[in-house]
Amino acid sequence: MLKRPITVEDLYKFKFVGDPQVSPTKDKVAYVLTQVDKEKDGYYSSLYVTNLKNEGQQFTNYYSNERLVKDTSPKWSPDGNFLAFRSNRTGKNQVWLLPSNGGEAIQLTDIKQGVGEFEWSPDGKQLALTITGDLALSSDKNEEPKEEKSDVKVISRLRYKGDGVGIYNDDYKHIYLFDLESHSYTKVTGGDHHFSQPRFSPNGRNLFYIATKAEDQEWGYLPAIWKYNLDSKVESLFYQAESYLSALSISPDGKWLAVAGHTRGERSQGNTDVLLLSIATGNLTNLTEGYDYTVGNLVGVDAKYDPAEPRLIWDETSSHLYFSATVGGDCQLFKVTLDGKISGALSPAVATITSFDLVNDDKAVLVLANPHSTGDLTVQDLSNPASFSKITNWNQDLYQDVHLSTPENFHYKSTDGLEIEGWVLKPFGYEEGEKYPMILQIHGGPATAYGNGLHHEMQVMAAKGYVVLYTNPRGSQGYGHDFVNAVIGDYGGMDYEDIIAGVDYALANYSYIDQSQLFVTGGSYGGYMTNVIVTRTDRFKAAVTQRSICNWHSFYGTSDIGFYFTEWQHGHADLWDDAETLLKLSPLHYARNVKTPTLILHSEEDLRCPMEQAEQWYIALKRLGVETKLVRFPDETHELSRSGKPKHRIERLEHLIGWFDARLN
Repeated sequence: MLKRPITVEDLYKFKFVGDPQVSPTKDKVAYVLTQVDKEKDGYYSSLYVTNLKNEGQQFTNYYSNERLVKDTSPKWSPDGNFLAFRSNRTGKNQVWLLPSNGGEAIQLTDIKQGVGEFEWSPDGKQLALTITGDLALSSDKNEEPKEEKSDVKVISRLRYKGDGVGIYNDDYKHIYLFDLESHSYTKVTGGDHHFSQPRFSPNGRNLFYIATKAEDQEWGYLPAIWKYNLDSKVESLFYQAESYLSALSISPDGKWLAVAGHTRGERSQGNTDVLLLSIATGNLTNLTEGYDYTVGNLVGVDAKYDPAEPRLIWDETSSHLYFSATVGGDCQLFKVTLDGKISGALSPAVATITSFDLVNDDKAVLVLANPHSTGDLTVQDLSNPASFSKITNWNQDLYQDVHLSTPENFHYKSTDGLEIEGWVLKPFGYEEGEKYPMILQIHGGPATAYGNGLHHEMQVMAAKGYVVLYTNPRGSQGYGHDFVNAVIGDYGGMDYEDIIAGVDYALANYSYIDQSQLFVTGGSYGGYMTNVIVTRTDRFKAAVTQRSICNWHSFYGTSDIGFYFTEWQHGHADLWDDAETLLKLSPLHYARNVKTPTLILHSEEDLRCPMEQAEQWYIALKRLGVETKLVRFPDETHELSRSGKPKHRIERLEHLIGWFDARLN
């Protein structure tokens, strides 16, 4: 069957699998399926349950004319008789409950502002919830009318905004216990702090959670793990962390607490490790200290709708922990013993695990993606990475209809001899002896990676007749602690050399690339590097810079992370004492060198790389006579290319590729 080239509109046809949860009976898996709604211009999610042979059914299918319904976060009751989940079907996220054999869902919570995280107690009688702001029940008819508040925002803290959130209000996220029988709420935490990741001890007597209470948290955000005794109602500090923490997980025997983190402070982009804490003594052991890769999935793609948070999952004997780690362009499954012995990869190479759950020591269920798949449920034989079986295939019809280019992996030497990994995609309709234009893609971060997942944007470029080149220069994750940190204090240095050496390697080794038709694009850090490149060379016919940085001096005070990210990434460069250093690192300083036609794509609500960065770059290039356009996307954040409104994502791709198409010979 002759396949057609993939198109930008095929975004509407993708279906995304995520968040697998194995039942306590070990014979069923609940998961989330997210789809795109063209008419409502957004995404909706439903829950599905299957056995390990893909004999399953849709568990939720709620439709609303008023909103896109998202049923997410499935969690089995401890006895396996019920499935709880979070849904916005009534307007705010509430916890709902379904019998494990299906039926009508019943609403458990009725919080006006909605519920965040939730967790079952071991006896199945309570839920631990996170709720932002004072408890307010939707059903409370006797609530006193609130005094109308001014819409003027008064800001008094250093960390006052966040991309995708906006300006923070004064409400804090607290933990409550919800009784399933009486439907009553009991507040556990207090004070002006945010609390997250509540986890019950296996005996149900203690609750562990994460919060930052340090006085200097505005400058150095270092969370702690707290222990709350449910009998005495006393909270105590369990572990003061030295980094961001995630994936809090308590062993089945109640003796150990595992968490993903490190001990290098907030400002570190090195490896995230598996940290083990004795619940009896509080002693800390870094189980993956000698393992020079990072826990979690750092492989960036635009065709994914699955939680990126790492997971740490215990076996039933409390003797092993399972975790995923980014290794080069892959994210694979590993296990580690309590004395730090790590097994080799338990899942296949040339693939990316977006999330997983454990069946037993012989089997795991993965959401396994690759360059030809957004990710499907896969049962993995843990004794043999090559032995696995896919139990869903949601995009089968689309994959059978469209051509997807297969990445060719290569390694090359940078100008100082360091080995760098890269890939090329051949264009649709490739013919031996023909020449094709090439687009260089540069990833964001910089502490992320390109790799073996399905990238819709790149596939569309290949479908339009372009060779696509992408590499992981130093600063990328997946190649060890020193490699990812090599970019610190050297932006536009050896990372630039790595990228350009990759272009030179491709031109020397792939004769089908037309050396007179080279183009470049990237987003975030990749946008910054695109700006750097056009100030240093005219070898690219056109450039598209996306959600980029051009001026580190103004970025310091306008980005949600600017005040600490700037100093951290540029070797403690200070805004006042090192102003000249920051300006010399800024492409804006060298705008007079730019001759390359440059398209600027930016989101109005981007607080990570604010719109002022795009505006400065546009005005500079326009004033200097460079052919340029600025495209502004309303109501979008830094995440436009990955989770923005579908119509905006499609229009973005049309602008991007159209800019290059217009400059082809």
